[in-house]
Amino acid sequence: MSPHLIEDMENIPETIKLLPTAMMALGFVVAWLFYIRRPYMPVELARQHQMLYSSCSTSVFRRTVRSDLRPFGEAARLLPVEGRRRQDHRRPGSDGISARVLDVTRNVVRLQTGYLYHYAFAMLVGVAGLITWFMFGLGGQ
Repeated sequence: MSPHLIEDMENIPETIKLLPTAMMALGFVVAWLFYIRRPYMPVELARQHQMLYSSCSTSVFRRTVRSDLRPFGEAARLLPVEGRRRQDHRRPGSDGISARVLDVTRNVVRLQTGYLYHYAFAMLVGVAGLITWFMFGLGGQ
């Protein structure tokens, strides 16, 4: 790592700094044009440029990009991400990570009352906890 990396980053030309914003604006305009102003246009372009469209299709994506992701797919099959056995039909994914996320969010939603004094009290408890933590030397050094 270069010791002058931060100084070099500050000397990047303005055009390069503005490039992400310009690309975001261009993407917004193209999306607006394709899906709001002229929704027939993507279908027409796919018909006119079939070779380009087929090279961007799902089958090519699966053969090229997803082949690199295969180990992650194997790991995902070992983890109970989405419930394989659905004993409780009221909750999708009754066993697995998704069920735990749903349980946590249900409990957190109960904490959100909408009253300002509840939030102020929670922040006060948090600040008191941080001060205590630093007072006993657990957070310093």
